[in-house]
Amino acid sequence: MKDSQTYYYRKMPNADFCVEIFLKNDIKRGGNFKTHWHEHLQLYYFIRGRASLECGQNRFEVSPGDVAIVNSNELHYLEGLSDDLNFYVIRIDPTFLFSNQVDLVQTKYLAPLSQNLISFQNLIRNDSQVQDCITKTIEEYDKKQIGFELAVKSSIYQLIVLLLRGYVSQVLTKDACEAKAHTLKSFNAVFEMIENHYHEKISLSELACLVNISPCHFCRVFKQITGKTTTDYINGIRLKKAAFLLEQEDLNITEIALQCGFDSVNYFSRLFRRHYHISPTKFKEMTNQN
Repeated sequence: MKDSQTYYYRKMPNADFCVEIFLKNDIKRGGNFKTHWHEHLQLYYFIRGRASLECGQNRFEVSPGDVAIVNSNELHYLEGLSDDLNFYVIRIDPTFLFSNQVDLVQTKYLAPLSQNLISFQNLIRNDSQVQDCITKTIEEYDKKQIGFELAVKSSIYQLIVLLLRGYVSQVLTKDACEAKAHTLKSFNAVFEMIENHYHEKISLSELACLVNISPCHFCRVFKQITGKTTTDYINGIRLKKAAFLLEQEDLNITEIALQCGFDSVNYFSRLFRRHYHISPTKFKEMTNQN
C-alpha cells in the first residue's frame, strides 16, 4: 500500500510480461483485505468457499465457479465467509495486449480498455465459456511450458472478446473517466481518515473539509463513489473491525462495541445482525469453537 491510503500498487513479477496470476487462500471467515483501488484490471476466480465482495456500488456473495471483475479505479473490498476460501487472482495490465503496429483492434478495443473507458459487470456466474477461458489461462501460466506467454496472451484476448460481447456495463468518455479518477484520488484522505479513526466520532463536516467541498455536495459525491451513505460506510468499517475482534480478542460484546466506535450496544447488535445475519454473541461462540 502507499502509506495507508486506498490506492494500491503492486509491481508485476515480470515487467516484460504484464500479467500475474496467483492463488489466494489465506483469508479465513471474518478475514478481509482493506477497501482499496488500483489502475489495472483484476479478476477473481473462486474455486472453494464463500466470500462477500464489494465492487463500487455493488455488493454480492460469491461461491465456487463465480468470476468477479474489478475494473480499473474501482473501490473494492472482500471478506471471507468460510475458512476454506480459495480463489485465483488474475491481474492484467491492458497495455500487455498492445503491439508495435497500431491497427484497428488496438484503436477500437485495446486503447479504450487501457484508458479505462470501458467498464465490465462485476459478477459473472454460470458462464462456461468464461470459466473455460480462465481455467486455460491459469493452467498455461502455472505450467510455464514453452510458448506459455503466447498461450496466456491468446487466452486473455479471447476472454476480452467474451467480456465485450456479454458483460459491458458502461462506456465512458475520456473526460468522464479522468474526472472519475481525479475524484477517487481526491477522496483518498477521506477513506484514510475513516480507516484510522473509525473508533472515534467522525463528523460529516470534518470529512467534507478534507476535500474542500460543502457537506451537501460531499454526501452526493461519496454516495456516487461508494454506493453508500457516509454513515453506512463508516458503520460498515466498524462492523468489519468488530467481527475481527470478536474472533481474535478475549473481550465482551460491550467492550468490542465501544472499542469500535458504537455508543450503544443495542444499536451495534442490531447493525451486526443485519450485516452478518447472526448476533455478535453467536458469531463469537461459533468462531471460538473453530
